[in-house]
Amino acid sequence: MLLLLVITVLSLAVAAVMSVVAWRLAREQRRGSDARVEALATEIHGENGVGSLSPGTGDSKRTPDPVFATANDLFAAPTSSRPQGSLVGALAIGILVVGTLAALAAVLSSRARPASTATAATVAAPATARPLELVALGHEREGDRLTVRGVVRNPAGTARVERLTAVVFVFNGAGRFVTSARAPIEGGTLESGGESTFVVAVTGVDDVGRYRVSFRSDDRIVAHVDRRDNAATTPLP
Repeated sequence: MLLLLVITVLSLAVAAVMSVVAWRLAREQRRGSDARVEALATEIHGENGVGSLSPGTGDSKRTPDPVFATANDLFAAPTSSRPQGSLVGALAIGILVVGTLAALAAVLSSRARPASTATAATVAAPATARPLELVALGHEREGDRLTVRGVVRNPAGTARVERLTAVVFVFNGAGRFVTSARAPIEGGTLESGGESTFVVAVTGVDDVGRYRVSFRSDDRIVAHVDRRDNAATTPLP
């Protein structure tokens, strides 16, 4: 985009310079033409506008001096042809330069368009969003401590999940929520097609009827599906 802008500015600058050159050449041509007309009038009417008198007569009538054209004058090229040729040459050069720059801009634009289109297509087609898969889950009880272990998998062809944590919600025998705890998965990041383990320890829970596992990335809930034989909400024996 910047290159096209620079080429456009240069084209306008060249066009402006050519216009100034053409104007100056035209002005010089007019000045030369006026000078030639004035010189021709001086030759016809005599210097200072006074014609010669016929000798031996008292006639005061002014007779213009005769003007003779020599062979060199007849075959000499007109003086005005050179400025006209210079004007045409300058205009031709200006048109050639502007046309070349315009063609270069068109070529560069056509080359840059497929790359930008491909980039836009790449951005517009992100990795397919699919839920995580809980493939294994287990727990251990020791006094008022509940330890939940499991394995989570990120399906192939999906974007990797960073800063992934496992969250365990604990419910008592009456089905009421008691408390929760969280811990990051091993490595913290789950690549596409990869698996990782997690261990979450919940303390201070005497009455535990069941628990539930979910996953989060920072404060965002990450959807998952249960690929085990039993349900995601796991009852305790």
